[in-house]
Amino acid sequence: MIKHKGLDMDQNILTQVRTEQAVLFPEPEDGDVLDITPPPLYWLQVAGVSKYRVMIENEAGETVVDQTVDRNYLILREVLPPGRYRWNLFAGDRQRGWYTFEIVPDAIEHIVPTAEEVLAQVPDVHPRHVYYPEDVEAVVARYPQELEVLKRNIRVAIEQGMPPRPRFHRTDGAFESHPRYREAFGAYRDYVDRNLVACALGHLLLQDKDAAEYARTAFLNIMDWNPEGPCAVDGMWGDEIGLSNCRCLFAVYDWTFDLYTDVQHPYIQATLAQYARQILRLLERRNFFNNPGDNHSGRIPAYLGEAALVLHGFIEAKEVQNWLQTALDIYGSFFPHYGGRDGGWAQGTFYGSSYTKWYLPFFFAIERHTGFSFLERPFYRKLSHFFMHFSPPGWEIHPFCDGYWCLPEDEEWPGFFAQDPYGVYAERFGPDVARHFYDQTPLPEVFKLHLMDVFRVPFQTQTPTGPATQSRAFRDAGFVSMHSQIEDPENDTAVLVRASKFGCVSHMHADQGSFAVISRGKGLISPSGYFGRGSGTDHHREWTHQTMAHNCILVNGEGQQPKRFDTRGQIVSLKEEGEYAYTHLNLGEAYPQLIVCRRTIVLIRPGVIVIYDDLEAEQPVRYAWLAHTLSPPQVDEAQVRVDRAPAALEMQVFTQGELGFDWTDRFGVDPNEGVPAHLHRHQPAQYHLTWTAEKASIRRFAAVMALNEAEVKTGMAAGKLRVESQGVEVQLALDPDLETEICLDGRVL
Repeated sequence: MIKHKGLDMDQNILTQVRTEQAVLFPEPEDGDVLDITPPPLYWLQVAGVSKYRVMIENEAGETVVDQTVDRNYLILREVLPPGRYRWNLFAGDRQRGWYTFEIVPDAIEHIVPTAEEVLAQVPDVHPRHVYYPEDVEAVVARYPQELEVLKRNIRVAIEQGMPPRPRFHRTDGAFESHPRYREAFGAYRDYVDRNLVACALGHLLLQDKDAAEYARTAFLNIMDWNPEGPCAVDGMWGDEIGLSNCRCLFAVYDWTFDLYTDVQHPYIQATLAQYARQILRLLERRNFFNNPGDNHSGRIPAYLGEAALVLHGFIEAKEVQNWLQTALDIYGSFFPHYGGRDGGWAQGTFYGSSYTKWYLPFFFAIERHTGFSFLERPFYRKLSHFFMHFSPPGWEIHPFCDGYWCLPEDEEWPGFFAQDPYGVYAERFGPDVARHFYDQTPLPEVFKLHLMDVFRVPFQTQTPTGPATQSRAFRDAGFVSMHSQIEDPENDTAVLVRASKFGCVSHMHADQGSFAVISRGKGLISPSGYFGRGSGTDHHREWTHQTMAHNCILVNGEGQQPKRFDTRGQIVSLKEEGEYAYTHLNLGEAYPQLIVCRRTIVLIRPGVIVIYDDLEAEQPVRYAWLAHTLSPPQVDEAQVRVDRAPAALEMQVFTQGELGFDWTDRFGVDPNEGVPAHLHRHQPAQYHLTWTAEKASIRRFAAVMALNEAEVKTGMAAGKLRVESQGVEVQLALDPDLETEICLDGRVL
C-alpha cells in the first residue's frame, strides 16, 4: 500500500497519491537524469499549506534557487547549467528532505514565456490564432492534396445543413450514459469539429463563398444558444457538446473574423469569454494542478490558451492574461500526465492518438507568436517512437486500454484515428522509419474530426531523436515493444506488453502483464472485449475492464482489482541482443493474493516467443493461464493453432503436472447487454483460451509460440523446459522444487 506522506523530515510528499480522480507523479524524482533545462518542479499539494519554499543547490553546495510559491509547481525562468543538483521543499518549519537530480551536458534549453511576454507579441490583426495573414499563401501551396479533401468536406457540410440545437437534456436520466446524449454529441462533432471547422478553413484558405456562408451562419446560430445550458463544458448535462465548442469556436471566430458586423462582434466575444470562464472554473473545481489525470480536463487547458490569444484586446486584460498564464503553467510543468519523458502514452494508442492532438493548435500559436515551442520537450520529441512501435500502418488492432480495436475507418469513434498520428511528431522529430510511415498513410476521403493540426505553418527545424529500434521500453507510460522488422510492417512480428505505474484507472484495464502478438498486421493474441458505443455498459465494466478479458493470470478464478491506482505493474528491464530481445516484469502489486508474480517474455527473431511466469502464493491455489484470439483456435492435443491470414501462430503451454485446457467464443457479459435494441451492433467473435493447473502454492508456466511456420524445438528434462530456435536456446525451470531460473544462450537472465 502506497502511503501519502507529508512535509516532515522523515516523510515524503513526492510519493504517488490517490485522489478521487487522478494521480500526480511529482518530479524531479530522486536521482533523475534530465535532458531539459531548467527542469519544471512540481509536487503534491499538502492540506493546510498555502506557501512552499523551493531551494536548489549545485554540486558545490551553492544555493542557485530560493523561491517561495503559492502553487504546487515552480517554473524557472533561467537555465541551470549541466551538472548535479539537489532540491528541497519547505513549508514553515517543515521540510521534505533533499532530492538529487542531474542535468546532462546536451540538455535542451527550455524557458517558458510568461503570458505577458506572449501577449506582447500577438498582432492586432486577424487571423492570428495560428496563422498570420501572410502565412495563408504558403499554407495553401504546401497542402494541395489536403485542400482537395477539404473541398469535399465543405460539400459534405453544405449538404448536411446547419447543426441542430442540442435537445438531449429534455429527458430524465443520467446524461453521461444516456443513449440520447451519446447520439447527440456524436452528431454534434460532425457538425462542429468537422463541418464548421472545414468551412471556416475553406473561407480562410480558399476564399470559398459557400463555405464562408455556412461557417458564418452556423457559428452565429451556436452563439445564440445558452452557453450555460446543455452546451456548457462544466454543466450538469455532460461536457462533450461544450468540449466541441471550446475546441473549435475560438479558432473559427479568428478565421472568419471578417464575416461579422460591428454589432455582432461584442456579442460573440462575450459568449466566447463565457466558455473560457467555464474552462477555468472547471480546472479549478477539479483541482487540475493536483489531479491532472482527469481525462476530459486534460483536453481543455489548450482551449483556454486559445481563448486568450483570440480574445486578447476584446476582454479585460487581466482576465485574459490569467487564462493564458494558467495554460502556460500547465504545459510548462506537469503536462502531459499520461505521457512521460520516454514518449509513451499510458492510456494506449487509441487515446494517445487523439489526446496528443488537442493541444497542437495552441502550441502552434505560441510558436508562431514567440518562436518558443513546447514541442521541444522530451515527451513530444519522442512520441513518434511510441506510435511507430504501437501503430504501424495496416495493423488491425492497437493494444492496449479502451478502444484497442479501432481502425481509421471506424464509424463510431472517428476522431481518434481521423488523422494519422505521425504527422507533426514524425515530421519534426521522427527517425526515417516514422517519416516513412507518415508518408504511407493515405489521405481520407474526407477529414472526420479536428482539422486544426492538418494545415500547418512550416516549422523551423527538423531534429530527429535517435534511430528506430526494434525494441523499446516506454517505462513512464508502462509499455514494452519488441519487433522483428519494425521497418517492414507487412513482414514484422511484434510482442507488446503492458506493466504500468498508472494502475488500471481511467481508460486502463486490470491487465498488468498482459501481452499482445501482432504479425503481418494481424492480431494473433489480442486483448478481448469491446468499448465503442457501449462505453460504460455492463460488458465494458464487467468484461473488458476485467483481467478475465486479457492475456494474464487468474488466481482461484480471480484477477487483478479494476479501477484502482495500486493495481500496478513494473518493467524491471528490457534487453536487446540482436537475435533476440527479452523483458522482465514484476507484477506483485497487481496480485496482492500472491507473494511472487513475475513474468519474462523473450522474442527470438524472426518469430518465436517464449513467456515464462513465476508465481507463488502462501497456500495452494488454482492458477489459470489466459490467452485470447480473434480467430477460432484449432486444437491438436496440447497444441493450439491460430490462423489469421497471412499470419499464423502455433502455441503450447507447459507446467509441472497436469494442465487442463478449454476455450469458448462466449463473453462473460454480452456486448449488447443493457444496450437499447436499436443501438445493438454486430461485434466480431472473439475466442477465449484457458489453461488450468491443479492447486499449488508455487507454479511456473511457460508458453512457447511459433509464428508463420517458424521452426522451434522443445523438450523437458529434470524439471526444465528447453526451447531452441534459430540457434538460440532458452532453458526454463518449471519444477517448483528448483530455484527460479531462466537461461538464455547459457546465461542466467
